[in-house]
Amino acid sequence: MADPALQMISEGICELLGFGISAINVVRGDELEVVAVHGFTSGLNAHGRRQTAEEILGTRWALSDLRDNLSRGENWGSWRFVPQERVNLHEGSWVSTTNMIDAPDAWHPHDMLIAPILGDDGSIQGCLSVDMPVSGRRPDFTQRRVLNRFAKRAQRVVRGYLERERLYERAANLETAKEFLRDASSKLSLADVLDASHDALIRGLGADGIWMATKGPHNEMVVHATPGLDWDPDPGLAALTSRNTSRYWAEGTYSILCRERIADSSEWNEQATVANKFFETLGAESALVVPVGADHEWLGHIVLLRSPGRPTWTDAEGRLAMELGRDFGRIVLTANAYTQERDLAQQLARADRERNRLIEAVARELRIPVNALGTSLNALAGEHANTLPWIVQVETLTVRSAQIEGIVSDLLLLSRIRDPANAPGETTIEVSEMLDDVLDELDPDAAQKDIECVLTTPTGPAYVVGDPRELRAAFLHLVKNALTYSYRGSRVQVMLYSAGSEVTIIVADAGVGIAYEEQPEVFDPFYRGSNSALGGSRGAGLGLTLVEQITRRHHGLVELDSRPGEGTRVALTLPGS
Repeated sequence: MADPALQMISEGICELLGFGISAINVVRGDELEVVAVHGFTSGLNAHGRRQTAEEILGTRWALSDLRDNLSRGENWGSWRFVPQERVNLHEGSWVSTTNMIDAPDAWHPHDMLIAPILGDDGSIQGCLSVDMPVSGRRPDFTQRRVLNRFAKRAQRVVRGYLERERLYERAANLETAKEFLRDASSKLSLADVLDASHDALIRGLGADGIWMATKGPHNEMVVHATPGLDWDPDPGLAALTSRNTSRYWAEGTYSILCRERIADSSEWNEQATVANKFFETLGAESALVVPVGADHEWLGHIVLLRSPGRPTWTDAEGRLAMELGRDFGRIVLTANAYTQERDLAQQLARADRERNRLIEAVARELRIPVNALGTSLNALAGEHANTLPWIVQVETLTVRSAQIEGIVSDLLLLSRIRDPANAPGETTIEVSEMLDDVLDELDPDAAQKDIECVLTTPTGPAYVVGDPRELRAAFLHLVKNALTYSYRGSRVQVMLYSAGSEVTIIVADAGVGIAYEEQPEVFDPFYRGSNSALGGSRGAGLGLTLVEQITRRHHGLVELDSRPGEGTRVALTLPGS
């Protein structure tokens, strides 16, 4: 059924201007559809079948045929007259069977009179067409003037109809998009939300491509683009887009950008060159820039793109996009809240696991020396002072007490370096002297296993700035770990290098090594590998944790290279002073 307004125009052309038939055609892709028709006569279609005016309604014909005949016609202002000798009859042609009058200016059944309807960008949106003037004659100059006045009014109505039709289509697509967005709201992560929303926004707003950037759960910007858009966002343009859309959200507005006019925009001209490159790279002609937010909070932006030949974005589409931007913003907030809650739950779970591991590790490590203390104390009760058995028990008590003290000391140090309020000290330290001191302290442990510790240092001093207590603990645990897992009679090498602005300490052993699958975990708190200590007891699994965290606190880096059965090499690099 024809639109009433268009049908009235078609009837007016026939009745007021004196034509036997008139039709209004609108562009549908690469075709034209007859959307209104009125006439008092019948004719033959391209296949020779008789067809009334009403039967023409809804038929389609090629847009290329219209362009071809327009190029053949005479310019009558808003109209193009194509005399029968120039007409290219096409698949959608309709030819009247009314007899011609006998006159020099007689209207021929193959004559064609068409008024193209053009958009603001000059593209063909449709056309008016008339046939079989009641007079039987081709319109004279006076009739042409009337035809032109009527055509201009009719074209405005048809353009309004097309705009309403687009809005109705957008409204329908908007509902579809909202359904997609409601589906997207069930997604749990922001990345999933962006993926699920992409097609909804494309369909709902008739875009050819999308570039979205929204705040993530940790206030970072998460970018999503249509697959195949080969463009790396320029930092300057991205920052300007964020600034502008943040203001748009506060003002409740948006921006329509056209490639050829972007330099004239006071909001965007500072990045005009980059923006034009953006359009060129993506093959876009126009963009609708819409803010994303919820309540009073700006969350990002959506840039909707259209290719050359597509209609430029309209204010009506901008308002629809704003509505989607608000819906999308609420979904982004929900996804971010879920991610934050999930991350918090995971952090709490990790903290709980670490706490349990701490309790288990401390209980395990303290059980042996505490039991030994109890045994030794019971034994002391039955011995005389200064006898050999009494001295042995006292030495055992001393060793076990030192073990307990070491575990407690490591736990206190771990607690200290994990506290953000405890910044490391800033003392200038000569590293070779500190390493020498560490090796002296561990010399009894090395001698017990007949291990040779070799220290190699540069000819000059190597300085770092840091906390002496923490760095000494890191070096101590690094060498002690190498001694614990080295074979009896082997060698541990400690090498110090100073190059440029960095100081590197390398500790290498030829011990049991670390299984490949365990290496990613060796710096985790309380983790103890499956390889047994060689001739000594394993610690609570805090040594390498302290090494890694102390190094990180001093803006350094720890690298581990270990091969099972061959040994381990740990490199600790710190900023030099």
